[in-house]
Amino acid sequence: MNKETNYQKALHCYIQASLNILNHFRSSVKEIHHIGSTSIEHMDLPGEVDVLLLVKDEGDLSKLADHVRGVGYDEVEDFSTGYIEEVVLRHRYDGYDVNFIMMHHKSKRKDEILYCRNRLQGSEKYLERFRQLKAAYQNEHINGDEYQVKKSDLFSSVMNMQGDADVV
Repeated sequence: MNKETNYQKALHCYIQASLNILNHFRSSVKEIHHIGSTSIEHMDLPGEVDVLLLVKDEGDLSKLADHVRGVGYDEVEDFSTGYIEEVVLRHRYDGYDVNFIMMHHKSKRKDEILYCRNRLQGSEKYLERFRQLKAAYQNEHINGDEYQVKKSDLFSSVMNMQGDADVV
């Protein structure tokens, strides 16, 4: 029996949600990336699908956000304290909440987010710590605030890993 994993389901959802955005707003979009825990195959935990949506021009960010809100996406104001300058919009696809984290394609945060995701994928030690942390949150052993603090600490550690610095 071929059971579809959480990762495969989230990946399919990411692709469908991204194609939907591109079908309507491709002229403003420079890059789209699947990020967060559902983007890491070996995590294989359920969760929200996070999509990093990078716009071509800074002026396009608010314009695109307004258009996306206009077609039924909800603004997420309490997404994470790390996303102060970005716009985060949410929509539901295939049973998943999909968070579109919108920012300018030259943002330093973009590089940090992609670097951290790639480093997590390449480190069993940090990947297992992230898996345990996410599972503790999902099983309500820790609350949302504690999860955010511990996740931020973990990501800081990942960012400070020694080794190959040109993973992105």
